[in-house]
Amino acid sequence: MDLAPYINDARALQLPLLGGNIGSDNPDFHDWHHLLRDLECLKYDHTLAVFSNRIGALLMIVSLAWGGYLLYRQYKIIRFGNASK
Repeated sequence: MDLAPYINDARALQLPLLGGNIGSDNPDFHDWHHLLRDLECLKYDHTLAVFSNRIGALLMIVSLAWGGYLLYRQYKIIRFGNASK
């Protein structure tokens, strides 16, 4: 999910980057602009950003569900003393 804003900015080049530059100062400094341009996918930057954001949100939900499931299994082991139940 943290990548989505930078992917979305690949054409606009307006976000401040880690080196303190703005992407429009030096387009090759913006990794996502450089990658998507070389792959000839620069026109899909907004679509890829939305996809990246949604995949990140889905992974968070799945991780929380998995953690809840593991806690429930541990609760059953502690409560009933048998992991097979």
